[in-house]
Amino acid sequence: MLLNLSTRFRHLGLALAIFYLLYNLTTFYGVSLYELYPSKVHNLATPFDSVIPFIPAMIVPYSWSLILFVVSFFLVRTSIQLSLLTYRLILATIFACFIFYLYPARFSFNRSIPDDWTQFGYQFLQLVDKPFNQLPSLHVSYAILLGVSLWDITESKKRWVLIFCRLLLVGICTSIALSTVLTYQHHLLDMFGGVVLAVLVLVLSSRIRNALVIKHLTLGVIGFLLIAIAGFYLANMSMIAAEMIETFAIIIALYWLISFVMLAYTYQQARPMRDTCWFQKSSGGRLTVYTWMKFAPIIIIYNGMSLLGQWYFEVFSKGKKYPLTPYAISDSVTVVASPRLTHTGVNTHLTNWLRSPENNKPLVRYQIIVVDLAAEISSHVDKLEMTTKDTASAPVHYLYLPLLDLQPLSDVSYAEETVQLNLVN
Repeated sequence: MLLNLSTRFRHLGLALAIFYLLYNLTTFYGVSLYELYPSKVHNLATPFDSVIPFIPAMIVPYSWSLILFVVSFFLVRTSIQLSLLTYRLILATIFACFIFYLYPARFSFNRSIPDDWTQFGYQFLQLVDKPFNQLPSLHVSYAILLGVSLWDITESKKRWVLIFCRLLLVGICTSIALSTVLTYQHHLLDMFGGVVLAVLVLVLSSRIRNALVIKHLTLGVIGFLLIAIAGFYLANMSMIAAEMIETFAIIIALYWLISFVMLAYTYQQARPMRDTCWFQKSSGGRLTVYTWMKFAPIIIIYNGMSLLGQWYFEVFSKGKKYPLTPYAISDSVTVVASPRLTHTGVNTHLTNWLRSPENNKPLVRYQIIVVDLAAEISSHVDKLEMTTKDTASAPVHYLYLPLLDLQPLSDVSYAEETVQLNLVN
């Protein structure tokens, strides 16, 4: 499948946005923490670091990291390669920034600016990159991940071309990794941490089933860092109960993180639609208290999105018809797959479900089965039941499939099996 430029730019923009948001956030946190509580910022220098020479010219390969980061999105050839590249870089970023917060460290040596042709590079580096966010080294992690992701991009069938391209790639990535210590931007432990992180990401990315796992892991870490660091700043601005404010923020941040990690885990399951232990609902389509306790952050977000969608429907669908299309299981049973039934257009929808546009003939002879495919929000099927009593004699049955994402009913083979089983019982 050929990749267009818009798809490549979209993936690149996402990876860069997450990097700049989290990296700068943890940098500001590290600087503030060092100014207020310098003893909480770690020193990772070892005796071996003192014998490593400072080589000013290595600023050149050090600068290649961002260039290779950007160019790699336009070098991969297939959608699978692009997805893997994006997954790996995002995972490396969120894990590294999470560690930067938990274990803040500062580069221990003086970063002198050389008085030669490399001077401008080091002045720019000193301006944009503070001596924090040390362990693990993202330069090293990115170098390994980009090297692996670009290993098979050469299309030439000539063996010497393939060998040359791979040797060039290895040389560039190795130079980037070595430059982190030779320019006095990182210590040896930071390099080692970058290698470990890259290996971990490569293992995880090969086992992740879909993009939704990455999405919720990323949202979990972003939310955790935003809440925890905001609590840190609020606590240090407050004159009273500063420790209590920071502790409360960390508790909320942990709750957010755990909730989204659990959600990512459910998407990772091979058959999440059969697993009812995650998003449980009552017979009326309401989320249970236990479900709310586990997934309150994502449920609140989904409800907000749902309310916004209802408002959009009411404002922009005036004078137009957007009926939800029933899915016919048989001549006597019609199934409606809907994420939310409690909007003002439910009477209009019900009329479309029960009456044929031609000759006003009934479409449903015996019953309507409402299949709930949106596990994250309540269905409020009781609203439809009350409306049905006033307009038709066809009974309404509620069928809950614990899917974690909206899908067309025709794509869910298990739905039809369950409906038939429900009718038999």
